[in-house]
Amino acid sequence: MEEVASRYAQAIVSIAKDEGKLEEYKSAILEVQTFFEGEKEVFQYLKSYFVKDDEKNKVIDEITKPFGLVNFGNFLKLLISKHIIHMYKNIAKETCKNINFELNIYEGIIYSTEPLQNSKILEISRLISKKLGRQVELKNKIDSRLIGGVKVVVHDHIFDGSIKYKLETLKEQLKERRNS
Repeated sequence: MEEVASRYAQAIVSIAKDEGKLEEYKSAILEVQTFFEGEKEVFQYLKSYFVKDDEKNKVIDEITKPFGLVNFGNFLKLLISKHIIHMYKNIAKETCKNINFELNIYEGIIYSTEPLQNSKILEISRLISKKLGRQVELKNKIDSRLIGGVKVVVHDHIFDGSIKYKLETLKEQLKERRNS
């Protein structure tokens, strides 16, 4: 299943690259994913084997019209005709990963004990971007083991400002002092 998502993601990235619209396709892909998550009935309709593809294609035309990306609409129609629209989330994730690679953007995760506000995630993204010298996009994940603070993992870099890390560091320093 992952291989299928990867193949379709490569195809849409290739189209976006040929059109010189990588950022526009990424934005459209993410907006449609958000739409599908919020409008589960529409997504169920598009996945149904009992609805004709022509009817589904009309819905796709309405959904994709605001983006002005004809080939993006055609791509979604292809997913419908191949009966793999149910894989959209995986395809979207892989597509965004590939587009970020093409745009030289690092993806990372910011771990925290509770959900962070978007403004805080953007602030931390800017700081890390400045430190690494390239754009960074962070996604928030919850990790209750941190006790407090945040831990950011980007590519092969770890920025650990968690209380757990600070306590472990303090513990090691105390051990070293005892041994000396």
